[in-house]
Amino acid sequence: MNRILKGISFYLLVPFLLTAQIKEPDTIDVYLVKENWHTGIMFRIDDFIIQSLPVLKYFEGYDYIDIGWGDAGFYQIPDFDLFLAAKAILIPTPTVMRFDGYKFPIEKIIEWRDFALKFELPKERFLLLINYISQHLLYDEKGEPIISKHDKDSPIFFFKSLGEYHLFRTCNTWAAQALQATGIDIDTFGLVTAGQLYSKLSSFGTIMKRFE
Repeated sequence: MNRILKGISFYLLVPFLLTAQIKEPDTIDVYLVKENWHTGIMFRIDDFIIQSLPVLKYFEGYDYIDIGWGDAGFYQIPDFDLFLAAKAILIPTPTVMRFDGYKFPIEKIIEWRDFALKFELPKERFLLLINYISQHLLYDEKGEPIISKHDKDSPIFFFKSLGEYHLFRTCNTWAAQALQATGIDIDTFGLVTAGQLYSKLSSFGTIMKRFE
């Protein structure tokens, strides 16, 4: 009986022991980046990050994740579509979140971006960002995020999201509000363009690549 109790106790302790082995960082670098029509939040992937944001289980083996939010129609097509772009701006539309995995050093990724700002966040403030991201995902009855689109062998997943996209709430608004959720004191009212986003946040972070 004693042996059984010891076995049960060990079984119950396994999840705790596994969690305890995950090193929790004091600070985490978060990047605000823009590439063409995409604006996103980027950070390194590790065990602590995956534990904090379980949707990243799809990106084990990747070094960085780039997360953005946008119109479901326009965002999920590979090429520019003027009709879908106009519709996204003029009519409130359903949204998706775009998760893109990278296996490159951050310096190389930044080379491909129109601008990049770095924010060194304490763990507690980073977890506020994770909460913001989690709350925008739509989940099924099993609590799993709902995949909207994913091509086999592609590092990009689209997940169904909460909120509507329109002229006054764009991907830039979403990204600004994501960083605002970490405690950065900015006013996001009327912020809709990438230029406004860069102007509002460049004084709070380190400029890794200037917006020309």
